[in-house]
Formats: sequence, structure tokens, C-alpha cells
Amino acid sequence: MLGDPARLVRKRPGSIRFGNPRNYRNIWYTSPTMQDRQADFVEAVGQHLAAQGLPRMAGRIWAWLLICDPPQQSAAQLAEQLQASRGSISDSARLLSSAGLISRTTRPGDRREYFSVPPGAVATLMQARLPSVVAMRRLMDAGLSLLEDRPADQRARLHEVRDVYAFFERELPAMLERFQRERAES
Repeated sequence: MLGDPARLVRKRPGSIRFGNPRNYRNIWYTSPTMQDRQADFVEAVGQHLAAQGLPRMAGRIWAWLLICDPPQQSAAQLAEQLQASRGSISDSARLLSSAGLISRTTRPGDRREYFSVPPGAVATLMQARLPSVVAMRRLMDAGLSLLEDRPADQRARLHEVRDVYAFFERELPAMLERFQRERAES
């Protein structure tokens, strides 16, 4: 048997199989301390971020780090809670760290790294995306200059994309500033 039946939460498709091959049963394990609703949240965030192009494990790590106690977790703790391999944790943590969504710290006398979600991580990530928004708007402007002799209906698609990027270039700094101000007041 793969584990203690107390760790059995609910049946999930595509989960671990055990027992007689003719009578495979689908099970989904969670850690002894992660509650059902926490596990559902972690999995939902993982699936959502996977749909956005990130590895599902990266989303699961980030979700767990948003709700876990204590807020700093070692790779071993993450692997245990998420029932994942240390390699998968390491790869996904590296990705999240490079994006600024998690931070890595060490403790004196302890060789392990601890991961946590730093304050302002998402706002910092959004701010870091602004140069990319500006660059894309400039590319769209260059594309429009290629089509300046064409009728407006032939430029419409490109013009719409340019306008979206121009809008975010103009509004994103103000939105982030307003967010920071509101956050400081609360």
C-alpha cells in the first residue's frame, strides 16, 4: 500500500494506482496536515497557472506558500505537503524565484533553503512587465507604419492590438501606484 488510509482524501482522475491491476482504484493523497479545502485551493491555483503557461507544480508551490504556516518552507517540507519529488520542487522553485514570486532564504547554522512569498511580489512582477508592454506597443507602432498606405479596415487588427498595449502602458503605472497607496492606508 502506498500510504496510510488516513491520508486518503478523495478519488481524483489520473491519480496514483495501487493494488490488484484488475481492480485499480484511483486515489488522491494529501499530506497529513493539509486539509481538504487547502488541497483543493492548491490544486485549483496550480491548474489555473498551468493554463497560463506555467508548470502546474509551480502554481501548486506558490499557492501552498500563500496559505501555509509557517510561511517559510524548506524543499523537503514542500515535497511532503505537495506529495512531489524534490527535483520537481527544485525546478519549479527556481522558476518562481527568477520571476520574483517567491524568495529563497537561509538560516544561520542551517544549510537548507527556505521559500516564501515576499510582500509585494505580484505588484513587483507587474511593474517588471511594464518594459515588455512598452516594447510591444513600439513594435505595433512599427507595424502600423508599414501599413500606413493601406485602408483603415486593413490596419484595424494591428491598431486594436497597439491600442491595448498603449492603454496598459499608460494605465498600469497609475494602477500600481493607486494599489500601493490603498494598501498602505489599510
